[in-house]
Amino acid sequence: MSNVLSQVSYPVFLACVFIFFILISAFSFIVGIGLAMRSPTMLRFFDFMNRGFSVRRLIKPLFVPHFIEPAAFRHLTLLGIGIMLGAATSMFLLWDVNADVFQPVFLDPFTNETAEILASHTKSFLLVGNSICVAVGLLALFFPRMLSKIEAYADKWYTLRKQMRHLNEMHPDIDNWVLAHPTVSGVALSILSLVVGASMYARI
Repeated sequence: MSNVLSQVSYPVFLACVFIFFILISAFSFIVGIGLAMRSPTMLRFFDFMNRGFSVRRLIKPLFVPHFIEPAAFRHLTLLGIGIMLGAATSMFLLWDVNADVFQPVFLDPFTNETAEILASHTKSFLLVGNSICVAVGLLALFFPRMLSKIEAYADKWYTLRKQMRHLNEMHPDIDNWVLAHPTVSGVALSILSLVVGASMYARI
């Protein structure tokens, strides 16, 4: 069934990609003609589309830390019991499960031998992860101070906002050149758009 779906979906995906590039080529051709004719409307549109929007400012709330530890530690006993019960139940259900049930997940991108190895490692990974959860639950129930020390050491915040600051800067050199030479830019854009659109249409 999966092979049939892949045989059908792959050509449909390729056709959608080609149609997408044809539409982009048509749009680029119109923009190129407008630039070549030095249309005021097209020049205003080009200037409008090149305005800068700060993605860094939009995603700033995602980089703000939110501490749930005070609320969680007020109900540490219930939290420990819940973690232990959930992890122990998962381990009980996974223990007798054959690792082959995970193999179909890896069959398409990998060979059978690699899929078997990955399936076995997946089961082991889940068992080890749930064992760690059981240990965390035991610490929450019987050694809360030790859990607080581990949490204080591990609860460090890392942000890439400083490293990503240069990605938020505008580089309008090419845009300024296009606006300074609209005829040449428009003719070149129109010709390239026709070439790309024709090549994409020939492949459908």
